[in-house]
Amino acid sequence: MIHASTARVEALRADLVQLDSEGRAEGESFVRTLQGSHAERQLDILSRRRTAAIALAAARRDRLLGGMVVAFAALLFVFLRAAQRIAAELDEDRHLLGDGAPHPPAQ
Repeated sequence: MIHASTARVEALRADLVQLDSEGRAEGESFVRTLQGSHAERQLDILSRRRTAAIALAAARRDRLLGGMVVAFAALLFVFLRAAQRIAAELDEDRHLLGDGAPHPPAQ
């Protein structure tokens, strides 16, 4: 998920760079000629840039969420391992203190 989001972010950044370049070229051409067809192309490019920017924001969000999921999973793993060790030590202490019958190990 993180790798795919990172790839999407890079591809969308490249698209935005290309669209910026096209936008500048069309903008300069529009200023020079002041023809309606240039304005339509400029609006089209602006619309495509907006769409690309929205997609880039979504890809960044997905990458952030993926990182958060990985971090949460790691913390959960550490917590569960610590809980298992504590339970095993408590069981061992009960057994050493003569609690009676042996207890099965905690898993």
